[in-house]
Amino acid sequence: MLEHSAVAGLIFLGIGVVCALIGRILLIGAAFGVSVWWGLGVFLPFGPLLFRLNYPDLAPTSRYFRLAVFPCLLAYFVFQPTGFSKLRRYEVLKSAKQTAAPTNHYAIEQLAQPLAEERRGANEREFQRLNAWSEALRLKKRDLLNSDVQGKIAYQAELAQYNVALAKATADKQALFGTAK
Repeated sequence: MLEHSAVAGLIFLGIGVVCALIGRILLIGAAFGVSVWWGLGVFLPFGPLLFRLNYPDLAPTSRYFRLAVFPCLLAYFVFQPTGFSKLRRYEVLKSAKQTAAPTNHYAIEQLAQPLAEERRGANEREFQRLNAWSEALRLKKRDLLNSDVQGKIAYQAELAQYNVALAKATADKQALFGTAK
């Protein structure tokens, strides 16, 4: 029985291939019947689709053969000796539950945290930079004229940047030392 179903599956596969070839030959013949350019265009990607959309009345005979391919392919899969079980659908479900990357994958690695002393030193340097920036802002405000609207806008923008940097440095210092000094 197994050999008969395997042979039947191969017969259906052969019939499907023959139907596909006949359908393609009929489509090529109809395209060359319209013009040589359509006949050559059928060999290009999306050429058969465009031909069928532009000339739906010339391609119905090839459509019947193309539609006969689907039941033949379905019968091929049904009459295989093991049926659809060769498709290993359960292995696909098992692999869906597994992680995509191992736990030591390069994008998941924990970055080495800088030592606390290095972070404290960097925080102190940041405060020194902010003190110099604060002094420069104080001098800019002192020299700013009341009539200089553009200068005031630039000063306010730089002051806002300074305040953001100061808040970040203060938060980092509090995280390092526990309390603000």
